[in-house]
Order: sequence, then C-alpha cells, then structure tokens
Amino acid sequence: MYRPTRLENTDLLNILCLHAEHPVAVYTGEEIRIELANPAMLAAWGKPGSVVGLTLSEALPEISNQPFVGMLKEVWNTGVDNIGKAIPAELMVGGKLQLFYFDYSYVAVKNEEGAVYAIYHTAKDVTQEVLDQEELQVARKREELLEIEQTLNEELAAANEELQATNEELHATQESLNVLNQEFEARVAKRTSALSHSESRLRFLLSDAPIAIAVFQGRELIIESANKKVLEVWGKSEDVIGLPLHIAVPELIGQEFLQILDHVYISGKAWYGNEVKAFLKQKGKIEEVYCNFVYQPLKDELGKVNGIMLTAGIVTEQVLSRNKIQLLNEELLAINEELNKSQELLLASNTDLKISENRLNNILSNLHAPVVVLTGPDHVISTVNQALLKFWDRNKEEVLDRPMLEVFPELKNQIFPSLWKKVLEEGSMLQKREQQVIFKDKKTGGDRVLYVDYFYQPMTDLSGRITAVLATVLDVTEKVRSRKIVEEAEAKLRLAIESSELGTWFIDAESNTLTASERLKEIFGFYSDEEMPMEAALGQITPEFRESVTAELREALKSGGNIDMEYSIKGYRDGNIRWVRSTGKLYSGDIFTKANFSGTIQDITQKKLEEQRKDDFLSIASHELKTPITTLKGSLQLLSRYRDNMLHPMVVKLVDQANASVTKITGLIDDLLNTTRTNEGQLFLNYRSFNLYEMLETCCSHIRMREKYRLILHGNKDLYIEADEARIDQVVVNFVNNAVKYAPDQREIHLSVEESGGMVKVSVRDFGPGIPADKIPYLFDRYYRVDYSGVQYSGLGLGLYISAEIIKKHHGQIGVDSELGKGSTFWFTLPVRKV
Repeated sequence: MYRPTRLENTDLLNILCLHAEHPVAVYTGEEIRIELANPAMLAAWGKPGSVVGLTLSEALPEISNQPFVGMLKEVWNTGVDNIGKAIPAELMVGGKLQLFYFDYSYVAVKNEEGAVYAIYHTAKDVTQEVLDQEELQVARKREELLEIEQTLNEELAAANEELQATNEELHATQESLNVLNQEFEARVAKRTSALSHSESRLRFLLSDAPIAIAVFQGRELIIESANKKVLEVWGKSEDVIGLPLHIAVPELIGQEFLQILDHVYISGKAWYGNEVKAFLKQKGKIEEVYCNFVYQPLKDELGKVNGIMLTAGIVTEQVLSRNKIQLLNEELLAINEELNKSQELLLASNTDLKISENRLNNILSNLHAPVVVLTGPDHVISTVNQALLKFWDRNKEEVLDRPMLEVFPELKNQIFPSLWKKVLEEGSMLQKREQQVIFKDKKTGGDRVLYVDYFYQPMTDLSGRITAVLATVLDVTEKVRSRKIVEEAEAKLRLAIESSELGTWFIDAESNTLTASERLKEIFGFYSDEEMPMEAALGQITPEFRESVTAELREALKSGGNIDMEYSIKGYRDGNIRWVRSTGKLYSGDIFTKANFSGTIQDITQKKLEEQRKDDFLSIASHELKTPITTLKGSLQLLSRYRDNMLHPMVVKLVDQANASVTKITGLIDDLLNTTRTNEGQLFLNYRSFNLYEMLETCCSHIRMREKYRLILHGNKDLYIEADEARIDQVVVNFVNNAVKYAPDQREIHLSVEESGGMVKVSVRDFGPGIPADKIPYLFDRYYRVDYSGVQYSGLGLGLYISAEIIKKHHGQIGVDSELGKGSTFWFTLPVRKV
C-alpha cells in the first residue's frame, strides 16, 4: 500500500488556511489576536492583510456590539467548540455597513495536555441561500394568494349571474336587491382588503426558515408577525399574533428581555445576545432555552422607530452538550495527567510527529466543510472527515485506504478523475462551482444527481514532490435546484412577454419613478439605451387623451385599482402616431419589497388601422354602389311605364342606361372578388405565350370606341412573352382607365413596350395634372383613392392594388413616375419567360 511522506506543520497550515476557498482565520490569546487570515476571510471582513496581528476588536470595530468576540473568548477559556448556522453579522464592506449570514465553526486547537493554544475559525457565506429561501417562500405564498383570488373571482362571477337572473324575474324587488348587492360588495371589498393584508404578512412569515423571526409593532410590542420557529420556541400558536408580547408570553415578565426591547425602541440601536438563557413555557412546563439573537429596530421613511424585528438562532442543545462535554473534558484531563506520567519517555521521541498528526486530524475532523485527501496516482483515500462521509453516505471502514474509483466506480466516466490527475501532474489548483456529479444510491442502486462546488489543491512532501490532492467539496444541490426553478419561471414569463411584443413598465409607488423595458421605449419612439422618465412618457400621449390617462393613473396609484386603457401617442423621435393598450395593477409592498404599480403596453396601431380601413371601405362601397343602383332602379321604373309600348324611343335609351348601371355594378363587384382572391392566395395565373404588342393593340376597346381618345403604341411589334394574357390585359386597362379619369381633357394616351436583359417593361403615359409626391407611396395600397385639387373621384380604390398583386404574382415590379403639371407614367415589368 502506498504511504505518503509526512508534511511540515507550516506546509499544512498554508495549504489548509491560506489556499482554502472558504474564509479561514486563526486566533490566539484571550484578547483574540489575529494570527492568520486567508484571502477569503479578509474579503468577507472587507479588510486588508494589515489587520493580521491586531485583535479582532481592533480589526473590526463594527462588531463591538455583536456577540462574536465574546463567543471566541468563551471557546478560548472553556476549550469547547462553537459551531452554528446562519448567524447574522453586520460588517463594514466597501465602506458600507452590510448584513450577512454565515455558517461558522470556532474550533479550539489543543496541545497534548489539553490546553488551548489557538482557535481555528472557518466560515461559509450563506447570505444568498437565506435570501433565496425567503424569495422562494414569497413566490409560493404569492401563488397561493393568486389561486385564492381566482377562486373568489369565480365565486363572484357565479353570484353575479344568479343575481342577474333573479333581477330579470323579480322586477318588483329591485330596490331591496340593490341594497343586498351593495352589502355583498362591501363584504367582498373587506375580504379583499384582508387578503391583501394577509399577503403582506405571509410574505414575511417565511414559515420554513431555519431561524426564529418575529416583528413587534410600536412600543407596546404588539406581535405583528411570527414564523413557525419562533412560535415553537415560545410554545404558542398563531393566536398570539396581534397581542402585546408580555400578554402573549407572560413568562417573560421578570426577565430582562422586555426591558431590553424597550431600550432598543427608545434608543433606535440594535441589541445582540449570545447564548442568552431564557425561561419559556413549553409542553406545559418551564424550560431553559438558549439562543443567539438580534433585536433590530425598524424605522419609517422619517427615520423614526415604529417596530422591532427579532431574529434568533436556537442553540439550547449546543450549549447543554458543550456543558456536558466540558465536564467530560475535565474528567479526561485528570485521566490524561495520570497517563502522561507513565508515557513521558515513550512520547518524548515522537512529540513533534504526534503534535503534527493530532493538529491535522483535529482540524480535519472538526471542519464543517467536507474534505478528503487522495494520495498517489490511484487516488487512495488516506484522510476523510465526517462531513464528507455524511455527504457520501458511507462510513470510514468503507472508504479509508481504498482507491476512490474502487469505492465509487460510477465516477470513472465523469470529469473528476482527469482533474485529480491534472493536479498531481501539474501542481495546479482547480475549482469550479455547481458542477454536476452522479453517485449510485447505496440502497437502491439508482442515480443520485447532485451539484457541488469543488476546490482541488496539491499536497507536497518535505522534498517538494507532489504526493496527494486535497479536495474540498460543498453540496449546493438545493441552491441550484431552487435557482433553476426561479430561472425557469422567469424565462417562461420573459418568453411570453417577448412573443407578444409587449412593453413592460414599473412605477415605484413612493418615488413615482418609471422604469421602462426596451420594447416600451421603442413603442414610445425612444432609443433602447436612453432614459424615459415619467414626464417624458406622459408627454408623448396625444393631447386629447393626456389628461384622462394621467388622472386615471393617479387615481389607480391612490386607490389601488387596476387600469385598462386605449389611447394614442406620438413617437418621441420619429413623430409617428401609434395606438396603444395599457394595462396595470398596484402591488402593495412589505418589509422585503416596495409598493409598485406595474403592467404592460401593447402596440395596437395595426388593429386600429384595420378597423378604420374597414369603416372607410364600407363607406366607399355603399357610396359607389348607391349611384348605379339608383340609376338602374329609376330606369326600370320608367321602363315599366312603357311595358305596353316597347317601340317607344325612350325604351332604347332606358335599356342603355340600365345596361351601363349593371356594367358599373359588375365592375365594382369584380374588384371586390379579385381583392378577396388575392387576400386568400387564390389569384391563379394561366400562363401561355402571346404577342405583347398585339395585346396592347386590341385592349381597351371601350376607350377606342368612344373616339375621344387616341391610344398611341410604341415599341417592338414582334415581342412574345409567357404570362397570363387576361390578367396583363386587366392591368393595362386599369392604367388606361386611370389616365382617362385623372386626365379627362387630354386626347392622347401613349402605350410603350421595351425589352432589356430578359425583362419587358410596359408603360402607360398621360399628360394630365400629375400626382403629388406625398401621395405616390400609397397609390398601390388597398382602398387608397387619390384626392387632390379639391376633386373627389369615384371607385373603391382597389384597381391599382389588384394590379400590383397581379404583377407581383408574375415576379415583376410595378410603379409610377409623375410630375405636377406634366402628367404621369404608370409602368410594370415582367420576365419574358415564366419563372
């Protein structure tokens, strides 16, 4: 079996302390002088390395009113270790007094005679775990309250339906039902208010917190909230909430606590107690209870004390156990004195070695952090402490002096063996947080998926040769799982908001400060990286809505109501008018969160435009159809007069008028049908090869027959293309009709065709008044009709829209060139061959 070379004391001290990942310090003397502090401990204190050599009180003056120096002195004087979890500590870090929570251990290091010559201090910052636990509890309570609120809403909806049915049947009893309904609404409001208050209190109570927490209101010390742990310590139920402390826990009368609390309330200064004994009634009898506690004054926004918060860690078992251990130690010391006399000669030759071994074993065995030493290339487990055995779910006999991969063969295909090898071969230190590790369950054989923070560092012998790996492993599985639950919930919420393109906003109810998301800034016309204060956001609301929106927002902030509004805004930079829908709700705060008013804003401009277009279309369609139908109706009415004399000369004229009206109605209906087919993707093309010039010669016969206009053709007479001839004819006819409509006084309309690079271009030019430049971008939009120079033209505004869709279907382009006073040229291009 491989046996490692023993290390020097100073090497062990440097490895275990100065290179440890977690805070480590060593103290000597009853004045608690700092002999050593590793970088992690100095960082936790917020102090430079120059504090080494000072007493702890000199180095950290902010802890003078805290219990830590007293606790260390007791360990020095009694030789009894002090180990605890989640103890609160206020430290001056970064120039600011901040509250932290630590798992700590004060370990008395003794010589062979049992005398204490040093105190080994390790600590683990668990502030984030405590805060994560609190946040998780708040999230759970919020979810429960939402479920309760949903149930109440459903009950209210059912009740309203029943009331409405009763109201319809019993009109005679309307007045009495109204009175009952008002009383019912008052009860609902009262119950809702109670639920809101309950939510704030439940957020604080954090029933599963490992430490006792309570809040007292006013100098009368009214119990405003108390979690399960503190109620358990008091031996009381939740019925005491709302009572003064001296009435709820009468056994405190005559003890020092009520006077201390009164002093804290008057002075406004926190009070710290270390292992203070209290007499409390538990299970029907008075018991001794020991605790480490803090009385923290709570102040309002003016700095006036209005309450006190109690946080306490119960250390009764620890103190009683330490007292028993102290008695046993005294007996053991007496026995050791006798044994030492008979072993002096034997121990003389091995004193240095045994001191080193005892110190190492004592430190390792009492370390709160799991530690193991893996020796040699086979990674033999040569040293392991109790904390790691508990994590592995193994005992010493199962692991000691055995290769690591023999004990845990499931690690062979994981990353860890290669890391141990790298540390041994290169002498490098390795560390990583939240690394996944899979162990086989000792009983079931199933996989145990865990997450650990590990720190690997090399160990050398007297010659400086690397012989082993010192591994520190911390189980952070619960922390990772809790964070992933929160991250998953946040990711789902973020995805939902991003998918709906909602802008989100948050208003601090006290400062009235607005915090806006990037999407919200984009909707209001701001850059994503610039500030958008409340005044600027309200300033972008158009004048006709600004006053009403501001008033409703102010009322919601004051009364706690919800908002759901639609209004228009003007973009800060682009000046575009947009319609938005804004919804929001007031959330009351508690001691952990501030009251805030938050919600979402959605851009509904497209919806509003569609509604406007629908209204415009219905107005246009009804107007355009009314004239030919009225004419047709009049013609038919006149024809009915000549039914007995069909040879009357008016009959022919009336038939022509009726046919013209039917033709116009048919054209309007065709436009609507073509638009519908285009929107539904049913505009099909019938490709064939045809002579484009010949098609232009024969189209627009209705214009040529009138002999008022001359259609003049230019271009290649032998040009053939592959396209839907009927659809292309429809586009040209629409262009020519527009030329006649908008340039009625001109006699010539020029049609031209030209070929270039596999494309053909067809143009229709008139010499009318031209089209204003600001109207050209909208000519091919659905329902758009040109209206300029005070002239209103008939039509549905669909002709150019349908033409554009036909050309796009052919993979071509469409456009117009126009200059006021010189006429317009409408054109389109097509591929010569089918694409």
